[in-house]
Amino acid sequence: MGIAAVDMSEKNNKSNSPADNTKSEKKMTKYDLKMQRRQEEEKKAKKEKAIIKTGCILAVIICVCIAAWKFYDNYQEKHGPYITVGDHEIQKAEFDYYYYSSLNSFASTYGSYLSYFGLDTSKPLDQQQYSDTMTWDDYFQQQAVNQLKNVYALTDEANEKGFEYDASSDYDDMVTSIKSYAQQQGVSEDEYCKSVFGSDATLEGIKPYVEMSGLASAYYNDVKDNIEVTDDEINTYYDENKDNYDSVDYRVCKIEADMPEEETETETEAQTETAAESISETAAESTSETAMTETQTETESETMSAEESEAAAKAEEEAKEAAMAAAKAKADEMLSKIKDEASFEKVYNKYASDTTVDSLNTGKKKSSISPTDVANWLFDADRQAGDTTVIEDTANNAYYVVYFKDRYLDHIKTVDVRQILISADTSSSDAAETDETETTAAGETETAETESAEAQEQAKEDAKAAAKIKAEQILDDWKNGDATEDSFAELAKTYSDDTGSNTNGGLYEAVKEGQMVTNFNDWIFDASRKPGDTGIVESDYGYHIIYFVGDNKEEWYVNIKDTITSNKLNDYMSDLTADIEVKDSRHHVAYLHETEAATETTSDTAASTESAAASESAAETAASETETVAETTTETAETTAK
Repeated sequence: MGIAAVDMSEKNNKSNSPADNTKSEKKMTKYDLKMQRRQEEEKKAKKEKAIIKTGCILAVIICVCIAAWKFYDNYQEKHGPYITVGDHEIQKAEFDYYYYSSLNSFASTYGSYLSYFGLDTSKPLDQQQYSDTMTWDDYFQQQAVNQLKNVYALTDEANEKGFEYDASSDYDDMVTSIKSYAQQQGVSEDEYCKSVFGSDATLEGIKPYVEMSGLASAYYNDVKDNIEVTDDEINTYYDENKDNYDSVDYRVCKIEADMPEEETETETEAQTETAAESISETAAESTSETAMTETQTETESETMSAEESEAAAKAEEEAKEAAMAAAKAKADEMLSKIKDEASFEKVYNKYASDTTVDSLNTGKKKSSISPTDVANWLFDADRQAGDTTVIEDTANNAYYVVYFKDRYLDHIKTVDVRQILISADTSSSDAAETDETETTAAGETETAETESAEAQEQAKEDAKAAAKIKAEQILDDWKNGDATEDSFAELAKTYSDDTGSNTNGGLYEAVKEGQMVTNFNDWIFDASRKPGDTGIVESDYGYHIIYFVGDNKEEWYVNIKDTITSNKLNDYMSDLTADIEVKDSRHHVAYLHETEAATETTSDTAASTESAAASESAAETAASETETVAETTTETAETTAK
């Protein structure tokens, strides 16, 4: 059994051997191998081609996506929201309108004084510092943001309350102005707009901004006109702030100390060198010429020079103290001789350092009196007529002998007037200018320039004469008509060239003496002036047809009323804009993000600081910032109103 089993196993193994299987397979020829390799290469090529095709498609898709994103990004940059103010999306053109309006207003207000502010409008504003933390670009961005907040807050509330205002005339006036300036500069209206309001501005494009600003201004003025300020509020405010409104009369004598002349740096150096040379010579005579002796000599020279300098400084200080003591003794001596105002006046010339200065001062406000210690003494609540004192002024090395006469509230009147301004139009004088021609004869050039100047002067005189005739004709027409204040107001709306008052019938209320140009001022404050008086006065602006309405409240009363009104407007605008959030997701307005970072840093620092001193400082800073924001808000709204 065992042997038979072994034989069967070997047979089975032989029948399943590879040699037997190979015999059943077809033998591969060279041709077959070649075709196989070709098929494999074709498959590989197809695979590579598919990969390349897929890569190209993906590359095209990526390029299309990038192009689409860039197109979208550029579109959003130009047409999408530049920033958001509350619920309102602000485009770049609108932001630029307020940005450049602020810049142009600032440049127009300060003109040639811009350099004093460190501002050069011909250079990049983001490379010029407005403050330690802001560039001028940041500043005007801030102004633009504030104006946008105010304008949208005011217009939103105006619309909610059904306030109606036709702002089309505001835009029409703007168009007229732009066309005039564009013509003068020889450019199109849109080109002028771009130069003034930004690269995206057009005459039609700025229309909604102008009209919205006009609506905001009108509503702001309506709110202002409806603010009530009572007599009790005014009197209470005066009682709490008398020092700001009272005036004083007093006499003062300034006695300057006879201070020693300070040695110049050259004289001091010469004296030091002389002393050093003297010491060196003496040391050289008494010691041998050795290195040790030279070192000792130099040390002694330096030591003696320092001692002499210290002695000189001490002597100078003692001389100054002696001079101040002498001035004090002189002031005390004068004070002892003053019994009344007459005696003060009698001895004044004997003690005053400058007798050409009048000792009497009348109607002086506290803010105008220097030095501060003199002002504080005069405005002390316990001050009585006839009080005298001596006050030291270390800053100016002097003493003041002061005699108090009186403290009082000035009862200076203000007046209400209406005017119609007829300006002398000299624009036609440009036509009178002779064209510049090239000439080699100096005499001919001078003659041409002289004739041109004479022609311009004659044109101005003709324009003034025409303005005077027009003013007289308008006044005659008024006198021949109803001759009332209302009819005068209507003529002002029709004819007046004064844009500051013509929309309000030429009315100026609570005018203070000195507020208007000289001839205008002198006419309205003439002692004989009475309500209903009319007249024509000339100024550099042209001819003013004036209607005297009558006296208003006293100046102090008007000033306090204006202050209280301004404070109430500050509160109103602060409350109105308090919840308006400005978002800048695309980081166009740098100062907003710098402010946020500063706020976070301040918060972290405040949270980690536990000292009472730090807490007090933080409270003072917060109060200061609140006042600044209130002032900025009012200024911005007032600028918008203008």
